[in-house]
Amino acid sequence: MKKNIFQISDNLSTNLNIFRIYAIQVIAISHGLENLGIIEFGNPVGVPCLNILMLLSGLLISYSIFIKMNDKNYDFKKFFIRRFSRIYPVLITVYILIIFIDGLSSYNFFHHIGNFIFSLLLLNNSALGYSFYGSNRHLWILPLFWWLYLFFGWLFLGLRTIKNKYLYLLILGFLSFIIGLICLGDFTKWKLIFMSVWFIGSCFPLIISQLNKYIKKKSISDGKIGNKNTKSIRNRIKYVFLVNSVIFFILSLIRGYYFRYRGPYDFLYNVLLACSILFFFVFSQYFELKYPKKVRKIINFIASYSFTMFLFHMSLFNLFLSPSNEIATFVFFDIIANIFSIGIACVTEMQYNKINRFLLKKF
Repeated sequence: MKKNIFQISDNLSTNLNIFRIYAIQVIAISHGLENLGIIEFGNPVGVPCLNILMLLSGLLISYSIFIKMNDKNYDFKKFFIRRFSRIYPVLITVYILIIFIDGLSSYNFFHHIGNFIFSLLLLNNSALGYSFYGSNRHLWILPLFWWLYLFFGWLFLGLRTIKNKYLYLLILGFLSFIIGLICLGDFTKWKLIFMSVWFIGSCFPLIISQLNKYIKKKSISDGKIGNKNTKSIRNRIKYVFLVNSVIFFILSLIRGYYFRYRGPYDFLYNVLLACSILFFFVFSQYFELKYPKKVRKIINFIASYSFTMFLFHMSLFNLFLSPSNEIATFVFFDIIANIFSIGIACVTEMQYNKINRFLLKKF
């Protein structure tokens, strides 16, 4: 296991953050434009960005698990606390704010308390029949993120936490059942598509590990062990994946154009797009590019409040934007949404490592 460990390269790490920033900001823009009545722009642009977020989630969760598994003391409890620290402080904070913001639009908390509770439990829009709370229609996807985290974490770490195989399988079955409830609720087809994209992203560590094995084996078999030979093999691999990334991207555009009557939630369109992005990330892993330090700091900072922005922006837009507004009004409130998100993230999302350490000491 240890011989297959790899570190995400600096170039890939920065590119992952760029993709995260792009996806979140474009989703916010598409929602704002929808509120202005420019609906035809929203879905075709926003949905592929949701595809990116699902792919990133699967990639980063699988990478994190496989890297940390080399610590024999790392188990599901530590994984769960880390995920909880990352998600719930900002989730609770934003939902409390949503109560007041949506309340200004006469959305009565006490009339929708069931939706609020199930949204906090991340069971909204499931077969249990409770929708997202307030006007945040995009949060139908959030439970799928959370329960896929837990399922994947338990799958690989459960037997480190408990030794009873039957109990392990029982909990795995329970998590599968919850994911089934999530998928059988609202937006079933869309959830199945994005779940597939999530698992495509989770293949990334396996692909890189196998490629690293191939590079090492090929270098030895050529009888030219050395930096030059290894670099030559890496170059061939990265450009093969770059070409494949372009091919799959073109195929996704063709599929999207000729099957546009199905909308942006077409299964094959999203899978082709996900594979294109995944291949680009493989290329980025082996492509030696150093971003200037100042540029990386800016990118990392904007990415550090991305989840907060994803959760928060819709309530603000729904309160202040309508078809009677102009683009300039949207731009103003988009800037305000970013500023508020930074403020919220400073005490939640950006502090998740400290929160994680605190909870680990307590539990």
